[in-house]
Amino acid sequence: MSNPPEARRDPDRETVAALGLVDKFQRALQREDRAEIVDTARQVVAGRVPLAGQWLPLSLIAAQNGEVSLAREAFELYFESCGRTSSAAFLKVDLLTQIGAWEEILALLRDWPRDSRPATYAANRGAAALFCGHPDEARRYLEEATILLPQAGAAWLSLALLVDFAREADLAERLIASEPAMAGAPPAELGNYYYALGKAHADRGEPARAFAAYARGAAVMKPLLDYSREQDRINATEAVSGYGAASIAALASQQSEPTGRTIFVMGQPRSGTTLVEQILTSHSAVTHGGEIYRLDLLANDVRGLSCAAVGKYVEETGAPAAARLWQHWLDELFPSPGRIVDKTLTTSRLLGLAAALLPQAPLIWLTRDPLDCAWSCFRTRFAGEAAWSYDLEDIAFHFRLEDELLVRWREILGDRLLVVPFEDLVSETEPWIRRILAHCGLPDEPHAYAPHENPRPVTTSSAIQVRRPINRSGIGSAEPYRQFLEPFTRAYYG
Repeated sequence: MSNPPEARRDPDRETVAALGLVDKFQRALQREDRAEIVDTARQVVAGRVPLAGQWLPLSLIAAQNGEVSLAREAFELYFESCGRTSSAAFLKVDLLTQIGAWEEILALLRDWPRDSRPATYAANRGAAALFCGHPDEARRYLEEATILLPQAGAAWLSLALLVDFAREADLAERLIASEPAMAGAPPAELGNYYYALGKAHADRGEPARAFAAYARGAAVMKPLLDYSREQDRINATEAVSGYGAASIAALASQQSEPTGRTIFVMGQPRSGTTLVEQILTSHSAVTHGGEIYRLDLLANDVRGLSCAAVGKYVEETGAPAAARLWQHWLDELFPSPGRIVDKTLTTSRLLGLAAALLPQAPLIWLTRDPLDCAWSCFRTRFAGEAAWSYDLEDIAFHFRLEDELLVRWREILGDRLLVVPFEDLVSETEPWIRRILAHCGLPDEPHAYAPHENPRPVTTSSAIQVRRPINRSGIGSAEPYRQFLEPFTRAYYG
């Protein structure tokens, strides 16, 4: 018996429909229309459109747009299309890295047999173990990576975060002796190597050699990243454009959804933001944290940073819709209940949007001695979000913009913005932790006073420091390098 007409498959019609979906998806990408990208991607995945290898970029695009579940589903389709090979499985690390699932990455790598890329395996497993707080495992695999691949700059840099080269003479000498082998390395790996070399000389009390190595690493990295002082100034100006206490209150009054799940922690990188995140996530009511970059996605939907842009968005879409979208993104990243710490580096430029659309969210801003912070930024190889950090005069320019933003936000937000000086936090720890908890509406709890015992993954360059008891070692850290930092002091204070 033949199938009824409505049940018959029409391969040609299905093919046309699939091609139409793919075309619609590509046009949404060209327009940078996040909502249309996500909606069309969902349809492509639901329809199991035969994309073969193209499932992988679709998976990464979904993750970039905040859709973690969709990204995972698309990756499974890619995995199936590749016959579930080990080389295809290895690419899952890229996706999990993008969504910050480091414990899952480590578990995945522990279960895999070594494949044809043992150096890559060792470097990835070592980095994952480092971030997840397993130093012995991290060291074993990172050292193996540097032996298997002489040009493994990233592995050397991760290893440098883990060790004190003053106590590791043989390892330091091997790092120094690896410099000739780095001659043909890709620029990013070469930059990584020189940041590791700078750390080795710094640990050994050799400030001139340390600064020279860091400067060489910065010189390699700077051309790879696009930093414009003028664009930085434009962004900072737009960030506070039109905002005032009354305008934020008027926008916030239109919010009817709960918005207190997120705690925003901001400030210059290396100013203590990771320490505050570690303190807060030690509390039983706060389950996760990190640099989640979802405010940037929201700003794209708003189509601007200014108060006028937010006002137009609220008029057209509604403040509750923004809160529901925000909650969806949090649920995608952090399925378990509990409050979240967002310490994304760009938050100072998105603070008006956060204050207006998420009015119950606590706001915390860290400050630090400018010279100590500048030196710490200059010697840190950031992942790309701090393109200003590879030039001392660029650092000074950016710092001054951030100082101006802080002054303005304090005027606008008043007590809603808690400003925490790093030096006070590490010198008068208990009173400041108590104040931070109270600002976030969290009851006093002993675990928050021992953040170094918090086992959660930490993926910033502070991954090792925050696993030690709070101390004052960061105060005055720039002093041995003061003479080399004159371009910063001249530009910042002059």
